[in-house]
Amino acid sequence: MKFKTLTMENFLAIAEGKVELADRGLVLIQGINNDDTSASSNGAGKSSVADALCWCLYGETARGVSGDDVVNDTAGKNTRVEVLIEDGGDLFTITRHRKHKPGKNTLTVSHLAGTIGAAAKDLTKGTEKLTQAVVDKIIGASLEVFRSAVYAGQEQMPDLPAMTDKSLKLLIEEASGVTMLEAAYSEARDRLGVVTGNLERVRQETDRLEHSVKHHQDNVTEFERIRDEWTTEQQRRSEDEKAQARTKVGDVKKIDAELAKDPNAAPDYESAIAAIDAKIDAVDYENTELAEHNTLVAQAAAKVTSLDRLVKQTGDATRKHKTAYEEINHKIGCPCDGCGREITVQEISAASDAAKRDLTTKANEYRALKVELETAQKDAQTRTDERDAFKASMTDLSSVTRDRAQLQARLDELRRQVQARNTLADAARSHVERSKAIMAEVNPHLANIERHQRLLEKAEKDLANLKASTETLETDHAQAAAVVKVFSPAGVRAHILDEVTPFLNDRTAHYLTTLSDGNISATWTTLVMNAKKELREKFSIEVVNEKGSQKFAGLSGGEKRKVRVATALALQDLVATRASKPIELFIGDEIDHALDEPGLERLTTILEEKAAERGSVFVISHNSLSDWIPQIIEVEKKGGLTTLREVTA
Repeated sequence: MKFKTLTMENFLAIAEGKVELADRGLVLIQGINNDDTSASSNGAGKSSVADALCWCLYGETARGVSGDDVVNDTAGKNTRVEVLIEDGGDLFTITRHRKHKPGKNTLTVSHLAGTIGAAAKDLTKGTEKLTQAVVDKIIGASLEVFRSAVYAGQEQMPDLPAMTDKSLKLLIEEASGVTMLEAAYSEARDRLGVVTGNLERVRQETDRLEHSVKHHQDNVTEFERIRDEWTTEQQRRSEDEKAQARTKVGDVKKIDAELAKDPNAAPDYESAIAAIDAKIDAVDYENTELAEHNTLVAQAAAKVTSLDRLVKQTGDATRKHKTAYEEINHKIGCPCDGCGREITVQEISAASDAAKRDLTTKANEYRALKVELETAQKDAQTRTDERDAFKASMTDLSSVTRDRAQLQARLDELRRQVQARNTLADAARSHVERSKAIMAEVNPHLANIERHQRLLEKAEKDLANLKASTETLETDHAQAAAVVKVFSPAGVRAHILDEVTPFLNDRTAHYLTTLSDGNISATWTTLVMNAKKELREKFSIEVVNEKGSQKFAGLSGGEKRKVRVATALALQDLVATRASKPIELFIGDEIDHALDEPGLERLTTILEEKAAERGSVFVISHNSLSDWIPQIIEVEKKGGLTTLREVTA
């Protein structure tokens, strides 16, 4: 992977500038600070080039500067850094903004296909964190690896020999590409988790199916028991009905035997009752006729009573007329009430004659009614005699009715026996039919047995299939667990670290031999000896000066610088050869600090070698190295703004 161009606007000291980074060989970056002559090249902004690249990629400079602190103090805004990257024929632009008017504080990524004229594809995500993940994937190295293996700065020079076991191990793991295995390890664990989950689910399902098989087996057994009980009960009920039918038939036979003793009893009883009923019907006619006689007697008696009353009334009226006639005649010779003279016959003759006529009329009427009364009395007696004679000739119902009641009682008893016999016969037939119906009933538990047998067969089949799947999953689980073990920190990752160690030792020895004439050695190791002279796992760098201290801490500043440079260059070689994406760039920021002239010459030789191998090596220095490095980029600060220009020594 190549970093092709770096474009900067209002970043730290740099107002604007563009640097070609790819295939440059060995390049020296020097500074001129016109604003502060006492500072010489310091403060001109030399390190801003490396910081710009680091900030653009990771949002933080190699020296740990971030946020608004990266904005140029003079401009105060519109900070923008863009890097063009080539990766196997693909081109990417990564652009980071700070207080930028159109760009705000955003990170954007674009992909340009290698084909000329192809349209760019925006890879920017919804958040800076997500977009940063895209950048990390493109670069293939974290900020820590970049700082340690790509950019070795004076202030951030990786003090590899002094790092802890954990920090050094993590750094070497990522630099050597072992972190790629972390993704494989994570994927393997995820797969193991999926297989484990599937296996657990299958085992749970197996347990469930085993319980289901047992449940259905128990149900089949239970329903078979209930079926047999039901069948036994069915037979019992049928036999009960048959027994009741036999009892009823026996009772019918007893009644039939009784009836057979006098088979004509019923017709005889019916004939006798019919004869009596005929007599009773005749008595009814006689009663009707008697009623007619009674009616005639009553009518005759009523007539006698009516005529007797008229006779009495007429007799009274006749006597009243007689008294009136006598009173009129008695007045003859009696004084008048008004005048006192005697009344004569002539004076009352008219009244007397009239009274006499009335008396005669009533007397005649009286005699006629007495004759009619006598006639009516004779007729009434005649009617009474006729009735009494007819009544005496009528039939005696009490005896006939008693006989009929006796006959009817015997006939009713006979009919009751016949009815009881028929009822018993019907009941016997009903019991027989019920017995047949009971035996025709379908056992209701057969369906349950059949259903649970089907479910049992299905569960057994599913269980057999599941056990086969379990065997496959157990094999997959064993394989997945083995893969996890391989990619685990104790597996292939540890093996790779063991393989990386010789490479790091070889490259470190190569650089230290050049820098220290072989007097200083730095050995990368995964095992150290403790105070008890026991070996234990620990990733470290053991430094020895054959002519001085046996520990890194006891070295001089220049010696420590040589060890740091040598180990950093070895780490960069590891990144270039073994990282997920080899980075063809190395930036050394004042790595020549504290070195004498022979040391500078040796360092320059190493850097030239690395530039030939890696494509581009940039050396940032305030020392005059133009005798060894002909390509120079001058960084000049004037009026608070820094500009860049390419010069040739």
